[in-house]
Amino acid sequence: MTSAISALPKDYQYIDIVCLPESEPIFKMHPRVRHVFVIPRHLKSFSKVMAYIKFYREITSYSYDLLAHFSNDWRGALLQRIFPAKLSVARKTHRRGQFWHQSFDLLAESLDDLRPIVEQDVDLLRAVKLFNSKKAPPYLVRPSSKQRAKIKSWLSQKSISANKKLVVIHAPSRWKFKELPIATWARVINVLKENKFEVVLCGSKDDLLTNQAIFASCTKKPAITNNFSLSDTATLYRLAHLVLTIDSMSTHLASATQTPVISIFGPSNEKNWGPWGGKHRVIALTAENSPTFACRPCGNDGCEGSKISQCLIQMEPDLIIDEALKMLS
Repeated sequence: MTSAISALPKDYQYIDIVCLPESEPIFKMHPRVRHVFVIPRHLKSFSKVMAYIKFYREITSYSYDLLAHFSNDWRGALLQRIFPAKLSVARKTHRRGQFWHQSFDLLAESLDDLRPIVEQDVDLLRAVKLFNSKKAPPYLVRPSSKQRAKIKSWLSQKSISANKKLVVIHAPSRWKFKELPIATWARVINVLKENKFEVVLCGSKDDLLTNQAIFASCTKKPAITNNFSLSDTATLYRLAHLVLTIDSMSTHLASATQTPVISIFGPSNEKNWGPWGGKHRVIALTAENSPTFACRPCGNDGCEGSKISQCLIQMEPDLIIDEALKMLS
């Protein structure tokens, strides 16, 4: 989404975002965003009702030249029906009916599995003649100077040398079928440390158990973040020389900080969800480098629904190490 924001013409001076609570920090780090309105779905009962009233009062205190609706959520159609912008655009979707589709002036084509999602987001702006370039802009987040000072202090407290190159690793996922084995990460970290690189295992508080298991398996210990916010994580990525991550939001956050990133893919389709902009590599077993896994990207939650992806389990650590060392050189 940050690419679509950057793609808007410069005479769109006031850009407001409606998003879910977990996305709010991302949009607040984009320099062109004025207001971020958060959908209060995390609240319950009377608090939720009052939050929605406040939400609609705030957003309807402005008039808009454009409403671009990037999801298939019903709230965007409702906003356009009740408080119409001068021009509105959304994407065709089989999940919504005629009423939803007729809420908007123009419709971009449905998503496909051949092009990056970022390009398909920017198609909405192409549909209303606001962006004509063949390639979407890079992702963009810009952590504040205060955030940079905070994370530099944290690195100093962890005795991480500013004179060595820093590798940040994001290994955990809420979907276990996207994860590499603990032993794979331990081997990668040991070799990086042997080559005199600083290594930080990064993640949210929900990722701590996985990171601690990796830490315990390493002979050469990395640092571990604990309960970093999205803003903290983005700033850490910005200060790193390489982000090494599984297929996750971290892939896109690293791209948005313009930090080199290596993203490791299993069942998911890297044509849709790979890094965008900046220096990057994708590591995946394919029919070309491993005929056993001509089945990927399958899009399944593990092989035959097992929650375990053999295309990740059987990936050799040296494949990741070689790419990381090349990128760091």
